[in-house]
Amino acid sequence: MDNKLISLAKLKVGMSGVVEKIDEALLPHNVELEAGELERRLLEIGIIEGVRIKVMHFGLIKKDPIALQLNDGEITVAIRRNEAEIILVNQLETK
Repeated sequence: MDNKLISLAKLKVGMSGVVEKIDEALLPHNVELEAGELERRLLEIGIIEGVRIKVMHFGLIKKDPIALQLNDGEITVAIRRNEAEIILVNQLETK
């Protein structure tokens, strides 16, 4: 695995990255889903390899959920922090 890959959950508001991998083995705790189900759900909302993601906002309680813009604002979605943990990104330089 590339040393530059970090979990999407580690990005701060305003930071961006490009999705390189979704790895359910990184889930921080048990989730009652069949293997592959969480990855499938993320793919269905547009979080796929190669998509550019920008962190827009954190929820008030434990910074959960996380609001994201995909493809430079084309789509806005919100995901739980534990879901963001399994999304590995190459962080992009902030302007």
